[in-house]
Amino acid sequence: MMHRVRGYGLAATLVFLSTIAVVPRARAASSTAAYVYIQIQGPAGAVYGFTASSAGKVSTISGSPFKPAGAMIGGTSTKFFTLGQTLIHSYPVAADGALGSQLSQEPVFDYQGSDCGGGTSGEDGAVLDHTGKYIYVMLFNPDAECTAYQSYIIQSDGAFSFDGDTELSGGMGYGGYGVPSILGNETFAYSYYSDSFGPLLDAFRRESSGTLEYLPDFSWTAPTVADGYQSGPPDASPAGNYVVLPLSVIDQASPAQLGSFTVGANGNLTTTNTSSNMPSTKLSEFSTTFSPSGKFLVAYGTSGGTNANAEGGIEIYNFKGAAPLTLYTTLLEGTPINQVVWDSSNHMYAISAKDNKLYVFTVTSTSVTEDSSWSIGAPYSMVVVSE
Repeated sequence: MMHRVRGYGLAATLVFLSTIAVVPRARAASSTAAYVYIQIQGPAGAVYGFTASSAGKVSTISGSPFKPAGAMIGGTSTKFFTLGQTLIHSYPVAADGALGSQLSQEPVFDYQGSDCGGGTSGEDGAVLDHTGKYIYVMLFNPDAECTAYQSYIIQSDGAFSFDGDTELSGGMGYGGYGVPSILGNETFAYSYYSDSFGPLLDAFRRESSGTLEYLPDFSWTAPTVADGYQSGPPDASPAGNYVVLPLSVIDQASPAQLGSFTVGANGNLTTTNTSSNMPSTKLSEFSTTFSPSGKFLVAYGTSGGTNANAEGGIEIYNFKGAAPLTLYTTLLEGTPINQVVWDSSNHMYAISAKDNKLYVFTVTSTSVTEDSSWSIGAPYSMVVVSE
C-alpha cells in the first residue's frame, strides 16, 4: 500500500562547553578487538581490511584489498554484505577477517517495491539490523515519487529470503534521504526524507517476522520555540528507547541543536528537552552515530568549526537517556570527517577523504586517547565488525 505523510519540526541556541585533552598513547599489541573494512573510491571500489587490536593499533588483513560487488552494507563475524545496482550479495568472513568468494546474491528488483528504485537518479541503500539476521533495502527513484523499504531474512548459508516491503508515496520535489535507523531492541525504526512540504520523519514497527511496517499515525513533539523546529536524520539508540534528532529552527540559519526523545509504546517521540538546554553543534553539515553502549553520541562532518576557515571535525556528547545531551570533547577540529564507526571495545574509528586517513581513538567516560592513524587513499565508507 502507498502512503503519504506530512511532517514538521525545528531548533537552535548556541551552547559553548569545555573540551578535554586528547592524549596520544602507545600500548603493547594485544588481542583482536575488531575488523575494520574501508571501501575506497566510491560504492564500487575495492575494500581494504584491517585488524584492530585491543590497543587500537591496526594492521592489514592478509589478502587485502578485497573486491566484493557493490557498496558495503555491514557484516558479522562470519558473513559480509554488499548492495550492488540490482543485487544484494553475501560473502564469507574467515577467522582472520579476510573476505572470501561470494556465497549468494539476490535481485532486489524481482520483488515488491521495485518500481520505487533505480533510475538514473535513484538513491538506493541498505542497512543490517543489530542481530545480523535481517537486511533492509531502501529503494528510491524521484521519477516514481516513492520510496520502498524491503525486508530480507539472512539464511545460515548466506542466502536471502524476501520478507515483504513498505512503500511511501510523495509529491512533487520528493527526495529520499536514507535507510532507517533501528532501535537496539529492534522494536521500532525511523527514517528521514524530504518532499515539497519540507523535511519529514517516518516511523516503522518491526513485526515478529522481521518486516518493517509503516506507522501511519506516527507523531513527534518538538520543544517549544517561536518559529518551530524541523528535524534532520534520526539516530536511534542501541540501548534503551531513545532517539536523537538534530533540530533546526525553520527558515533560520542558526546552528542545529541535538535533542533526546523518548520512544513511546506506539513508537511516537516525545521530549522533556527545551530550546535552552539542548546543545548546539558547531558543525554545519554533519551526521551522528551512537557508541554501542549508548553512552556516547558523536556528531561528525565535513564543514563547520570555530573559525571561517575550519572544516569539519568530531564532537562527542555524553548521552543519558531522556536528559539533554552534554558535550564531552571535540576532536580533529578543522578536519573533514566522512564517517565515524565504533567497535564494542570503546574504540572509535574515523575516516577523512580529504586527508586520506583512518584515525583510531579509545573513548571512555574519563579519557579520550588517540591510538593510531593510517594513511589510505580515497576512503569512501567504513564497516567495523567487533570481535
